Amino acid sequence: MPVDFPAACSELVALVARVPPERLDGPGLGEWTLRELIAHTARAISTVTDYLAAPEPREATVHSAAEYLEVVLRQQGDDEAILRRGRAAARALGGELAAEIEALAAAAAHAVGEARPERLVAVGSGPEPVAMALREYLRTRVFELTVHGIDIADAAGLAWAPPTAHVLDALHLAASNASARDRGVEALRLLTGRRPAAGLEGVMAAGR
Repeated sequence: MPVDFPAACSELVALVARVPPERLDGPGLGEWTLRELIAHTARAISTVTDYLAAPEPREATVHSAAEYLEVVLRQQGDDEAILRRGRAAARALGGELAAEIEALAAAAAHAVGEARPERLVAVGSGPEPVAMALREYLRTRVFELTVHGIDIADAAGLAWAPPTAHVLDALHLAASNASARDRGVEALRLLTGRRPAAGLEGVMAAGR
């Protein structure tokens, strides 16, 4: 499914510009404030520039966005480290969040425009970062911008909907991840209204 990374970045910039300033230091997601959540989300943009500035790896070790979510997030995920990085990013981002993120987005869009989609990028830190094609890495970044964009809108009390193509790709990646973790059947039950407590009782109902 095609995703548009620059468009996803622009969507985030426009959303952040609408966030009421008095909400920024209130609840965001988990232990993050809204400001920290926004800063964490902006890392989905800045990492693209950072990784494209590094030398290209020799060969891919992860071959799809779905595999990235299944392997990298499960095996290398560190909630405490992610929490700290979000807070550090909030301190570094400054007060003009939308303007700062717009500058990050412009830099990332330029870097992407100069690179071929098949170019490999080394993702993450440590002695053995994951290597994958830029095209697939950008899908993971749009996934982050889409999901956390929804989180930001919810925390800020704003009505917001990401582009349909990005929602569909995020659903595809989430479903692939659920299946890889042997949770595909339960995810299908949720999405088809077999778990009414999830609020999806009308999904795929006849006549609706």
